[in-house]
Amino acid sequence: MLTNKGHLKFFRALALLVLTVFVFSGCAQTMRAIENAKMTTTVKMSDTVFLDPNILSKNRSVFVRVTNTSDMQEIQFESLLREKLSQKGLNLVNNPLQAGYVIQANVLYMDYEKSTLTADGMVAGGFGGAIAGASMGGDWKGSTAGGLIGSAIGSIVGGAIGSAFKVETFFGAVDVQIKEKVEGGVTGTMKTDAKQGSSTTLTTEREIKSDFQEYRTRIVAKAKQTNIDRVEAAQVISERLASQIAGMF
Repeated sequence: MLTNKGHLKFFRALALLVLTVFVFSGCAQTMRAIENAKMTTTVKMSDTVFLDPNILSKNRSVFVRVTNTSDMQEIQFESLLREKLSQKGLNLVNNPLQAGYVIQANVLYMDYEKSTLTADGMVAGGFGGAIAGASMGGDWKGSTAGGLIGSAIGSIVGGAIGSAFKVETFFGAVDVQIKEKVEGGVTGTMKTDAKQGSSTTLTTEREIKSDFQEYRTRIVAKAKQTNIDRVEAAQVISERLASQIAGMF
């Protein structure tokens, strides 16, 4: 049983612990906020696409079609992509039959990164894959009273500072299909696996012939900043995604 003197020492130690956690938690959060004051962006592709330079030098006409199935419908991604392609010296046409290249792009996602929906998960999903995420978790380490108190105080302090300074990540994902007109055309086999019920699958195949060779990839761009602005981030990411697609030509 603690004496009065023992109680005094305990509360002094507790006060010192609280002060230490407060200072270091505050400093860490503030430094992180300062480090991310300026927006930074990165771009990744699920698969590299190499277009034939000989074909590209002969026919630089392109047809573009963009769809948007994300929750952010106000994005004008098609106009951005057309602008970037024009800057590359490509001739935009309105008839796909007249084009040397057909670009089809779908904006899949344009929103904040979440613990269950990450940019890396989207890249890993690949073209046509599910909107995949990656779980984030942690575990408890240590069981002393001081450690538990420190964790609780740290959470309170971190939460208070985090409400004012929050480093956020915003990302956009686009599936891209590029068709390249090939002299003599190409032939191949289309295979379809159609599920019928929980245990039956119907597999069908058919021979196809096309004037175009197809390339597919998924491109994901993300922006990171303290207290990021959603509209500004979407604009910056859209610019990066459009530039990445145009950069293949």
